[in-house]
Amino acid sequence: MRVLITRPESRAGKTAAKLAELGHEVERLPLFAPVHDPAAVEAAMATPHAAIAVTSAEAIKGLTGLGPELTPHLATKIFAIGKATAHAARAAGFADVDSSIGGGTELASLVLSHYATSRPSLPILYLAGEKRMGRFEKLLAESDIDIVVAETYRMERVPYSLDEQQAMLVTRKADAVFFFSREAANAFFDLDVFQQSRESIRKTLFLCLSRNIAEAVPEELKNSAVVSDNPDEDELIDLL
Repeated sequence: MRVLITRPESRAGKTAAKLAELGHEVERLPLFAPVHDPAAVEAAMATPHAAIAVTSAEAIKGLTGLGPELTPHLATKIFAIGKATAHAARAAGFADVDSSIGGGTELASLVLSHYATSRPSLPILYLAGEKRMGRFEKLLAESDIDIVVAETYRMERVPYSLDEQQAMLVTRKADAVFFFSREAANAFFDLDVFQQSRESIRKTLFLCLSRNIAEAVPEELKNSAVVSDNPDEDELIDLL
């Protein structure tokens, strides 16, 4: 099958390798690229905090940019969403890492469970992207857990010319497209090429890491959306 991966280039390699090992023809179509703010990371880490919360490996990547200045923080507890983010935190040198599946709601539950008997005396530092749902910080605030939100990176749309879109999606049709975020799904269906060539994806499968992501699939294509029971990359690949 010809499979397109829409996640950022920096995170698509392992996914592409897994799919290639299964015999699929894999192409990368990153729809967003991360832009990190080193000054924001440095300022955030200088803020007193009890623990760090991250929802993406991009936040960890921003931390590694601190170099030797990160060393004093490596004993700090990390709350992370997903195995990949937790793995990135451990690879960066953090020793105390807890992770949840799902999204902001599940991460908030993890934090609240950890502090069920003893509330932290300092805020939770949330290293966040510029655009987010806001559920995590809202739930912590409602539970009287102090939280400091630091926007340390943003995701910018990758500009593709109409000719590039045609070559990738119309000249050679995709059998399946992988979506790992709702933003990527929204950006995919917003591509200019589909105003002219909607038929090019009528028979395409859309593999979505969560139901929230699947909601971005247009109504007329809902029957082609496949959702993983758990937000796990390997489980999603197994559905192909």
